[in-house]
Amino acid sequence: MKKKVFVGVSAIVIFLVCFIVWYVNFPGYKNIAEDRIDTYMEAQEVDLEQGYKKRSSRDFKTGRWMIVYKFAEEPNLIYEYEYDRNTNSVLLIVFESPTMNGGSSIEKGMHYPSLEDGWSKFDSKGNLILGSD
Repeated sequence: MKKKVFVGVSAIVIFLVCFIVWYVNFPGYKNIAEDRIDTYMEAQEVDLEQGYKKRSSRDFKTGRWMIVYKFAEEPNLIYEYEYDRNTNSVLLIVFESPTMNGGSSIEKGMHYPSLEDGWSKFDSKGNLILGSD
């Protein structure tokens, strides 16, 4: 009888540990990433009232969360926002569609250029820190 109880408790503990690891790496990570990227987009003054397509996923190669927007008013541009929880920062990369060519020259015609060159950091409370190195 003790062996059955031990096996049952062990199975429950293993399930709970697996669930916590899954939650931290997917829904929890996604919630934080979406919050940070939304804050970044507010600072860019992105108009989310316009039409757009959105794709959200985890990049397993880099460990970052990536959200891609394609806005109706800019059909030739793809905005790729990446959130890195290790550095608590967001990076915006913009590509020309469908060629996927990127580069700073695109910013001349962009409605929503990057706030900074490179990664934009956040403090521990989720506030955007502009002008940081």
